[in-house]
Amino acid sequence: MAHIKKTNMPNTWPIPRKGKRKRFIAVPSHATGKGISLLFLLRDVLKLAKTRKEVRYMTLNNMVKINMKFRQDENFPVQVFDVLNLSSQDSHGDSNNIILNYRLEIVNKKFNLVEIDEKEAGKKIVKVIGKKIVKVKGKNKNTVQMNLDDGQNFLTNLKFNVGDSAVIDSKKSLVAKILSLKKGAKIEVIGGKHIGEKGEMAGIKELSRGKDYEIKLKNRNVILPYKTILVIE
Repeated sequence: MAHIKKTNMPNTWPIPRKGKRKRFIAVPSHATGKGISLLFLLRDVLKLAKTRKEVRYMTLNNMVKINMKFRQDENFPVQVFDVLNLSSQDSHGDSNNIILNYRLEIVNKKFNLVEIDEKEAGKKIVKVIGKKIVKVKGKNKNTVQMNLDDGQNFLTNLKFNVGDSAVIDSKKSLVAKILSLKKGAKIEVIGGKHIGEKGEMAGIKELSRGKDYEIKLKNRNVILPYKTILVIE
C-alpha cells in the first residue's frame, strides 16, 4: 500500500493534518477522493486498533464486513455510502454476531462514519454509470446488465437509466429499487465545493456534450455536473 504525507491527504479525510503522531498515512489503491482504506478507518478514525497488525487480526478473524461481505484485506477501499459491519468474537472464536454498523457519509464536507441501525445496515445507494445488453445462457431474450459506480454489476429486469441510483439489498445481493434522476428527486452532492449538501433536482440543462443539472440547495440554486450528484430519494 502506498503512503502520503498527512499534509497532502484530501481535505475530506476526518483527521487533523498536523500533530505529534506519524507524518505519513496509508492510502488505498483507488482514488482517495472516493473513500478511505479499511485500515485507516479502524485504526485512525474509530481507534479500535493501535497498529496494522491488530487491524489485520480483526479482518483475518472475520470480525469485519463491508456491505455484509467479509473483507480480510486491511487495505480494502471503503467508498462513500459503504456500510461497515463489525462483530465481536465469542469464547469459541466465532464472530457472526454483528454489534455495530457504520455508514461512510459526508458530514460538514468531510468523510465520517455514522452509526446506523440494523435495518439500514443491509442497504446501500449506488449511482448507475452504465448499462448494456448481455446474452444469458438458457434464456431466449437478452438481459440488461447494470453497471454501478462501486464496481458491482447486476442483471435486472427493472427499468433504469444511466445517472439513476440503485438501492442494493446487500444481504440478498440484488437491486431492490431504482431512484430516478428526474425533476423533484432528492439529491446529495458528492463532489466539488458543495460536497455533502442536500437538495432537490430543479431542472436539466442540455449541453453540446452531456448535461448539467440545476440543484435547489437550502438557500440557492446551483448548476452542477453529472459526476458530482447522487439521487438519494
